[in-house]
Amino acid sequence: MIRIDKNEKMTWLFDELAAFRVQNLQRLQHEKDELDSLITECFNGKCSYCENSMEFVEVQIDYYRPIYGALNTVDGTFHKELYMWLENDSDNLFSICVECNRAKSNRFPVEGEVAFFNARKKILTKEKRLLLNPYRDYPEKHFSYSSDGRIYPRTKKGKFSIDILNLNRPSLIEARSVEYLRFEDVCNRYIENENGWNIEDILREIKKESIFAGLKRYILSELILSGSVEYTGELDEYLKGILSKSELLYFIEVNKNNYSEIREQKYFDMEKKINRYNVADDDDIVKYFSVQRIIEKIEIRNFKIIKDLELDLTLSKSKNAPWLMLLGENGIGKSSILQAVTLALVGEKERIKLLKEINKDPRDYISHGANEGYIKIYLSGMLDPISLHFSKNWNQFRGENHQTLRTLLLAYGSTRLLPRDNMEVNPTVTWARIDNLFNPFIPLVHVKEYLMSLNDEDFFNVGRAIESIILEDVKIFRDRSKETLFFKLHNSTVELEELSDGYQTVIALATDIMMVMKNRWRSFDAEGIVLIDEIDAHLHPRWNIEIVTRLKKAFPKIQFIATSHNPLSLRGLIDGEVAVLLEDEDKEPYVIQNLPSQEEFNVETLLTSKFFGLYDTMPELNKLFNRYYLLLSNPNRSVDEELEVQSLKRKLSEYEKVGTTLREQKFYELVDSYIANSRMKNSNSTNQDFKDVIKQAIQYFER
Repeated sequence: MIRIDKNEKMTWLFDELAAFRVQNLQRLQHEKDELDSLITECFNGKCSYCENSMEFVEVQIDYYRPIYGALNTVDGTFHKELYMWLENDSDNLFSICVECNRAKSNRFPVEGEVAFFNARKKILTKEKRLLLNPYRDYPEKHFSYSSDGRIYPRTKKGKFSIDILNLNRPSLIEARSVEYLRFEDVCNRYIENENGWNIEDILREIKKESIFAGLKRYILSELILSGSVEYTGELDEYLKGILSKSELLYFIEVNKNNYSEIREQKYFDMEKKINRYNVADDDDIVKYFSVQRIIEKIEIRNFKIIKDLELDLTLSKSKNAPWLMLLGENGIGKSSILQAVTLALVGEKERIKLLKEINKDPRDYISHGANEGYIKIYLSGMLDPISLHFSKNWNQFRGENHQTLRTLLLAYGSTRLLPRDNMEVNPTVTWARIDNLFNPFIPLVHVKEYLMSLNDEDFFNVGRAIESIILEDVKIFRDRSKETLFFKLHNSTVELEELSDGYQTVIALATDIMMVMKNRWRSFDAEGIVLIDEIDAHLHPRWNIEIVTRLKKAFPKIQFIATSHNPLSLRGLIDGEVAVLLEDEDKEPYVIQNLPSQEEFNVETLLTSKFFGLYDTMPELNKLFNRYYLLLSNPNRSVDEELEVQSLKRKLSEYEKVGTTLREQKFYELVDSYIANSRMKNSNSTNQDFKDVIKQAIQYFER
């Protein structure tokens, strides 16, 4: 991070843009040429915070002080009235990459009193803000770096900025490490005067447009202080933000040669202390709020059917919490992955309780033929992973960082039952609801009883989340005197019990999630992790298409990891949010994540994409389909062939490939008939005729 000088040209550009940009933020994000020009002109073509180039990451324009309410990570308090009046203030605009933006969210640390509503700039300057402002601070003064790519704080502002922006995320560490070594080589060539290298070669690397210029300026200052590079006036412009030469000389003299080791050890010790927290402990709430906690990587070895698997969850470039959809056939290990993640995250107390309830111990999870295994979950903001080890010789899990719950957690199996009327709801505070993933007979929350138990503020927040997930425009209200919950639709008002089972199931899922999230968050800024097995299970086909989009809208900052074998459930996901599970020749599961973008897929393209042909990865299923399509392509089938078609349908139904309801079956009949005919004619499967057939089939989704 380096200082950004707001020159006259920038001021003019911002003034020209202010009225349009602020009122049309979402539109501007899609006006790529205009946006890229602004970032290049005003912010050196980089993220103002991590300094990654827009050549490598998506960079946006967003606010320094959040305008939709601010979470003060110093004391864990949320101020909903802050800082909306700065919406039109060009001093509050910076370039920011999607990863920094996702981590920053609405966090804004202030020590002491926060500004009052509608405070002017003079008052705002008195706030003891702890997030570095590249306009007003010299960020170079607050950081140091190591050759492995890590960034270290020199000041409190540096520490808060690293945490809030997640500046030690794996992708940045790796990129900075490469640049560190490359720039060291440039400096060494200059020092040795190799092939006429001169000061211009160094200046080119530390100029404001250079990627990770702050890192390179730090390296150069170290070389100057060690006497390896002579300080010249040409460097003044770039090094004035770092501590003065006299201060740096004193600092080096005091610490001698062990400065780096002292700095790094102090940082690691401090981070490990901060990472010892429990989301369920009110005394740890500041530690919990200080950093966004999402899963960045999963490693699983010898857990049930999973022998060796890694998942990268940093591929999504969403500004909001990333999703991951595990797409694959039944029995390939999707549920095992979710169970492994849950056991690692849930904390020791809840894990022991769960294993007792389902009569399991760690030895039951070891893969056949293996002696030991482990699960590692890499959470953002943590130096070391949560690791859970298990062995045939242990009756308990072992490992590191797994003892406490680090984030709000929910996990659901493929069977999500509604509670019976005689079941009692338990509205007590809970931080994790995971039982349903391991026991299908554990129902979802009793929606009516739970919503009736809430105070007005909580009912409003939970209600807004439910309303945003329903397909139609709806308003939820209650009559406490009659113990009745009403849903006001476009042209009718109905009670909860009058809605379809599908609606009730989705409403119960949203309510179940909010029951946990509201213990730490409001509805629209809730952060946590939700795991859902077979997200499309028991849903109307129209819901299959909409469920991801609706959950993203209702819970934009919650990380979802879901599974499905239905490609229609991919609708709403963006590039990097889908992983396909396949089997190798030895029937071992493996994962593919380098997939073509499905962000712009409509229903037609989903159905004609490689995702719809998952059966091709299973030889026995592929054989059934080949015969099925061959028979379908014959319009004059004999009686025996027609009987064989019906027999094949029954076999395919075991794989859930021909639909489980009359509507779905009709849909698949239309699709399969066309595929069969196109194969016979060797025709192009993307032609207009196919689209017409698909559109006919989609009509069944809309009924």
